Amino acid sequence: MGYIIDGNTKTITLTTGTIQVSVRDVWSRWVDWFLTNDNSKFLPAFEQVGGNDIDASQGTKIPIYAFLVNGWKLRPQEANHTLTINDGVLLVNGGGDPFLNTNGAYTVRINYQQPVQAISFNSGGGSSLTKEEIRIEMDTNSVKLNEIHKIEGLDVSNPLVITQTSKITGDIEQILTGDGVTNTTVTRQ
Repeated sequence: MGYIIDGNTKTITLTTGTIQVSVRDVWSRWVDWFLTNDNSKFLPAFEQVGGNDIDASQGTKIPIYAFLVNGWKLRPQEANHTLTINDGVLLVNGGGDPFLNTNGAYTVRINYQQPVQAISFNSGGGSSLTKEEIRIEMDTNSVKLNEIHKIEGLDVSNPLVITQTSKITGDIEQILTGDGVTNTTVTRQ
């Protein structure tokens, strides 16, 4: 597996013979490149979450989610081939395709082998909730997570607007009161 990293074009090009990419490896090789010479002058290519141990003795980890940022993309090798992406989840921050087309007229198929992990726990007994009650609880939690996403200003379609007296995003409005120096109280409307 090889990479040519170009900070000027924000491109990570896969070298000849690279038909399999580990998300962990491409992220790690970019970090190595970034820390070499004066490459830190370029905007970062990745943000990542995950990779943490769930149970080190069992070898279980949270999958890595690597987000390409600042316009960086990957370009497959110049050849007809199937490119396999594994060992993590490769995304573009804000959505989109993480790959550029080859420069030549080649056909490249991309096979994502995303990790799927289910983490469960034993509550000490059987659940007394019905399937409908579980679905309602999951829907409620999903709504709460969506609201947190908006309140933190992470929803691209609903920018967070903060003034001296309010925080507004989408349909959520919060009023700010206090002296603005030592004490500020945030109240949802």
